[in-house]
Amino acid sequence: MRKCSRGFHREARNRRALPIWHVYSAAMATKAAPSTIVEAAQNFDDALAEYTRLGELFLKTPLGSVKHLERANTTLAEIAACEERLQEGGKQLVAALASARQHQEQLSNDVVAHVPAVQARNKNLQDLMAELTAVASAVGELNVSIAAKREAVDAKEIAATARALSARAEALASSARNSELEELATQAHSLHQRLQAIAKKLDG
Repeated sequence: MRKCSRGFHREARNRRALPIWHVYSAAMATKAAPSTIVEAAQNFDDALAEYTRLGELFLKTPLGSVKHLERANTTLAEIAACEERLQEGGKQLVAALASARQHQEQLSNDVVAHVPAVQARNKNLQDLMAELTAVASAVGELNVSIAAKREAVDAKEIAATARALSARAEALASSARNSELEELATQAHSLHQRLQAIAKKLDG
């Protein structure tokens, strides 16, 4: 019985660990590839590190035998090849930096060009919100007036006011919908429906 229990717990632990690996694997799979500038900088850094290693090795190589001279000559040839890689890597890094700078400048120009559209959108939203606030405030005043007069309320006058406010709310809902401000349009339309219902009830 104990063996079965230990086996069950091991299996449970394995099941709990599996999703963690899945999450880690998914994160690694979706990790963004390095940018061109990062890749160019890494290649240049690798070539520079190799050049440093070969240069120090060349300077420390003794010259007391034929074998040592052959090793020094081989290292010198490797240094020459590494210098070519450094030059090429430097060109690629400069090109990557220039491309990144060009992209940044273009993006900056696009951002500046888009600002007026955002400002106009904000102004439109502010105007619509101000109208919604005004209608809601008028409805609140209407409710206060009704509560104060109680039995002396003029139903026709109240109904006319409710219909006028309902028309404003309906126009606001239409404007918000045309501006693709659906949340505001929904609020205004709901207010329009409530005012319509109040007006019909008073007319009846």
